[in-house]
Amino acid sequence: MKKQISTTLFLILIMALLTACANDQKADNSEQTPAVQPAEAAGTAESKEASEVSEDLDKNEESLEVSNKLFSITLPAKAAGTFVSDTADNSISIYDKEAKEAEYGGFAFCVSAYKEPSEYAGGMDSKVGEFTSDDGTLYDIVVTYPSDVQYDYTKNPDGMPESYELLYRGAEDIIKTLKSSDGKGEFVFGAGTKGEDLYGDVLKKLVTAINEGWDANRLEEEGFSPEYYALSVDGENVLERVGYAYFDENHDGVEELFVGVILDGEEKGAAYDIFTMVDRHPEHVVSGTARNRYYALKSGLLVNEHSDGANAEGWDVYDIEPNTTNLMDQVKLKIDGYENEEMPWFVSYDNGESWENQTEKEFEDYKANFSDHMRFDFTPLSSVPGAAKAVE
Repeated sequence: MKKQISTTLFLILIMALLTACANDQKADNSEQTPAVQPAEAAGTAESKEASEVSEDLDKNEESLEVSNKLFSITLPAKAAGTFVSDTADNSISIYDKEAKEAEYGGFAFCVSAYKEPSEYAGGMDSKVGEFTSDDGTLYDIVVTYPSDVQYDYTKNPDGMPESYELLYRGAEDIIKTLKSSDGKGEFVFGAGTKGEDLYGDVLKKLVTAINEGWDANRLEEEGFSPEYYALSVDGENVLERVGYAYFDENHDGVEELFVGVILDGEEKGAAYDIFTMVDRHPEHVVSGTARNRYYALKSGLLVNEHSDGANAEGWDVYDIEPNTTNLMDQVKLKIDGYENEEMPWFVSYDNGESWENQTEKEFEDYKANFSDHMRFDFTPLSSVPGAAKAVE
């Protein structure tokens, strides 16, 4: 059971690390981790031990442009002589030369191109844009960062070596230089990652549903929460009361769509519908209601808060599996006075198949790990193009 607890907490830390990488923030906590060999970067040719240097590895990079058969990237002038690269047909990995030769790994980042999201989705991979080759083939451009320290931390207890930091923290700017090797393709940084570019049709459909007065059954049939119908019955202006926000919940580089009632206080940010991208198409993940709400957590998880009666409430923690609509169960917590009036605090690590009693302090301390709610400032549906005209 303790193994399952540590797995859940480790996932939170990994998600926090990915956020730090994606936003070019410092990862000071990782600098105290013992140096170990990095996990193999997806899609790269790197498969040897840290003490071995690939025969394909260019030890003395005189040119700042690194190419494979599909694309090339250009490193900053300051990196001259301080890095080595490893290339495969669809990827380029960049290493700090000194750290790698000293057998500390030196892996800074890898940039890869994939025809299908299913080829990479999950793990340490994060989409950063799209590349279209000369023949019209669309590729997702994906960055992979190391999951552990890749330099001699004993010599650098206060931070990354300058040469390594230039590559690691500069990865995004380096990837922005990406271009086709034959000069005929096109790369757009950020393409296919932003919610405003991905979910327009979903929002227009919801506006239509509200304006046409779809009842609860039809809303559910079409992949929407019945809560919007309940609001209309109560006389609410639903297009003003319901809003939307975008957030990359599972840290795969692609934002999810969250739809909910615009509220303040402890319920602010509650989502009644969540959508994600599957094979580059928007798909519905889950619906909620006023008594069965979903919240995105800053750590990169979801918590479903539900009330099951006057003396029972629960918190179910999930993650969205990248490139699917699957909710992966992480942990469940509940207060259930019907089951045990004197000690109503429970936790489950097996999707509710079995429950363990906890003291109130143990319960609250553990529950605090899942309290970093995203308090979205939802944009009203009335702002969706065409919504005002539809109302008229």
